[in-house]
Amino acid sequence: MHVILRNVLIFFVVIFTALFFWLKSGVTADNLVLGRYKIGGLYIKLDKKLTLKANNIVIPKNKDKPSFKSIDETFDNIKDLFTFFDYIELKDVQFEDNLFSMLFADNILSLSSDDYEIEGNIARKEQKLIADISSLYLKKDDIRIRGKLSYNLLSEELETKGNFSAYNIDGNFSANKIDNIIDFRLVSDVFSDLKTLIEKFHLKPAIKSWVLDKVKAKKYQLYFLEGRGEISEDGFKMDFDTLKGEMLFDDVQIYYKEKLKPVLADSFLLSYKNYGLYFKLENPTYKKRSLKGSRVAIENILGKKPTVLKLNLRAESTIDDTIQEVLRAYKLNIPVEQKGAKAKLGIEIDIPLKESSQKTKIFVNVDLGAGEVRYKNISLPIKKGNVKYSNTKKNSIMLNATLKKGNLGINKIKLSVISGKIHYEKNILSLKKVHIKKNFYDGKVDGSINLERKQADLVFDAKHITLGGKDKFFMLKDKKIPLTLDYEENIIFRLPEQDIKITSKAKVVLMEVGSIKKIKRYLKNIEIEIDDGILDIVTKDYTSYTFNGIFKRKSCFFYDKSNICHTRVPFRGKVTKNNIDFYAFDKRLYFNADKSLIKLNDLNIDIKKFLESKEKSEKKSTAKKLIILGKKSNLRYAGHTLVTDSYDMEIEPNGNMKAIGSFDGDIVKFSKQNKILSIKALRIKDKMLHPLINFEGLKKGRYSLSMSGDPDKVIRGNIIVEGGVMSDFRAYNNTLAFINTIPALATLSSPGFSQKGFSINEGVIEYRMIREKIIFDSVYIKGSSATIAGEGIIDLKQKTINMNLAIQTARELGGLIGSLPVLGYIIMGKDKSMTVGLKITGSLNKPKIQTTAAEDVLTLPFRILKRVMESPAYIIKK
Repeated sequence: MHVILRNVLIFFVVIFTALFFWLKSGVTADNLVLGRYKIGGLYIKLDKKLTLKANNIVIPKNKDKPSFKSIDETFDNIKDLFTFFDYIELKDVQFEDNLFSMLFADNILSLSSDDYEIEGNIARKEQKLIADISSLYLKKDDIRIRGKLSYNLLSEELETKGNFSAYNIDGNFSANKIDNIIDFRLVSDVFSDLKTLIEKFHLKPAIKSWVLDKVKAKKYQLYFLEGRGEISEDGFKMDFDTLKGEMLFDDVQIYYKEKLKPVLADSFLLSYKNYGLYFKLENPTYKKRSLKGSRVAIENILGKKPTVLKLNLRAESTIDDTIQEVLRAYKLNIPVEQKGAKAKLGIEIDIPLKESSQKTKIFVNVDLGAGEVRYKNISLPIKKGNVKYSNTKKNSIMLNATLKKGNLGINKIKLSVISGKIHYEKNILSLKKVHIKKNFYDGKVDGSINLERKQADLVFDAKHITLGGKDKFFMLKDKKIPLTLDYEENIIFRLPEQDIKITSKAKVVLMEVGSIKKIKRYLKNIEIEIDDGILDIVTKDYTSYTFNGIFKRKSCFFYDKSNICHTRVPFRGKVTKNNIDFYAFDKRLYFNADKSLIKLNDLNIDIKKFLESKEKSEKKSTAKKLIILGKKSNLRYAGHTLVTDSYDMEIEPNGNMKAIGSFDGDIVKFSKQNKILSIKALRIKDKMLHPLINFEGLKKGRYSLSMSGDPDKVIRGNIIVEGGVMSDFRAYNNTLAFINTIPALATLSSPGFSQKGFSINEGVIEYRMIREKIIFDSVYIKGSSATIAGEGIIDLKQKTINMNLAIQTARELGGLIGSLPVLGYIIMGKDKSMTVGLKITGSLNKPKIQTTAAEDVLTLPFRILKRVMESPAYIIKK
């Protein structure tokens, strides 16, 4: 279709070049030859758009082969129909021995050829082509398709969906194209003719025979068939790795072996995946004998490996003539007959479905129930037993045994066995539900041991595996663990899922863990959260262990004084019967599990992040109280840092905590109750105060701090100042510079502001912290020559400041201004002091200082307001 459209459009370009000036009045030509193009009965006219009619057209054969990849170019060409043409009618278009016709009017496109017929409504909406195909008929294959199509002219994305009728099957489909990738999905209604469809595929004869002849059903339904492919120069290339599907076969007969009655089934689900067909049978029977659990599969249909039919028949029956009939059909002459209880019969047959050197493989297993077994004219009453047959090797030796409580020795390996079954055949020892138990493990083992190679593949269904004494540091419960075993020299266990290698040699056992992340859920009683790392554990007696390794952490709550947080940390320790000792950071961190004690020396901790890591941990919190002792270490919580010579902290299992720290004789109490954080300090020096409040502008002096609240909501606090100096921060420096630039203020004697700072006699600061905002409800700082009062907000997140301050100078400055009635009293006060209002705004790094406007005087702190309210009484008294 896209080839004819392309050539037609080339033809149009030739016509436009020759006839453009006559288009307005309309051009008619009975016979027109343009190069190799021949047109008869031509009529073309231009109004707003073009009208084109032709009775017959001969288009020369193009040397280029049609390319599936040019589908995007085709849609771009169709776009031009809406741009230039209003009406097109081409009756007989001869192209490559094929006869086409085309009609385009009112957005309806109709195409017809010897191969197909298509009719639909097609329109352009902005940058999309929208098509509603009412009929697409492929004459050769008798396929009819109806659906909708959307094509984006910019992104070249194509979306289609609709329904189809082909090969006596009805259904619906969807397909999407992005770039050169096509995803598709097919679903069918119920149908009864599968042969017509299968004949269209070039399947191997053996596979085709199984699908059509050996498996018969009355009804079929394709649940889905989906996959992905790529458009290339050579056409559509299927990605068979993505192909998968399911089909239901209803009321089924399976003729799996000549001369035998078919297996009947209510239905089966045929699945295709990973290059194989898999038959899931529903209620299969053979001569009214249940074959529940039987399976059929055809593997490697498209792969490089040989295609194999895997037939797995299961039956529960006495070994009588009916069962022997099946066995003899596969040349299995097992001279065993049974009377009494039923046996469980399993027949596994691998049949190559193409010529190869492979032979059919057969394996038979029979679990006998209580009853009587006859073998070569000898009758044996048995309680239970087993018979196995395999044609892979002759003269095979088989052994079955039911294990009872005791020890099982296999070369160097000794297992404490409770019960189970073992089977030996051709140097392979098979273990089935072998229950092994000791003080540190309990579970059942399944798998096989190759006694010749001294290797094994096992699965340990662990009820529990524990390591450690009273306080277990490793505990695994109710998990199936695949493992391999090699005992040629030393005994080596490998657990791939857990990335663990266990080596036993010279009475020493070494456990190497390649990734702590894979076993961290099983580590217990380790208060230090570890995200990943490596770990080596050594033991001689399974009661005491030494370990070392490197742990990695995403969260960071231990840090040096330089605020460097290490994510890769070597550690070591020892586990004894009653304790776990853990060392890290070159012994600066020590953990004792028995005492639930952590000691830190010259190592700081962010206790908030530490508690959060414990809450997120998969381990359940212990019932013990955790004690942390720090020396020359800092304690940090939500931006508040306690610098100490030493501190003691107790953390309850519910996360509540209390701590007391000391530094150079000063003491601070630190506590958290539920979500409420409290810090109290009495008359501490500035070195301890600064990290607690994240402010270094108050120096020397003594400070009493009290703060309490929820760090995620509101914290209220107050600071009582006794002596000291306020200096060396941006707002102060800019205020000092501002005062020195204004002559009226600069002439004030001893305002208390200088390069050495503002000398403080006493002060009280009351504030609230709402996350990143500090709201100063009241600031009162009294110095020897001035008093500062104010309020405002500092936003630490936005790094902005908005403060209103009143600076009251010393008394002797009241002279001239203070003698003025009313105004003098308001501004100067009755003690003849002068009050100046300042507003500090803008960035914390570069704050702006300005005097408060006259109309804003009343907004200064309460001392100014109080004078205004008292002014009439003062004047009368004066």
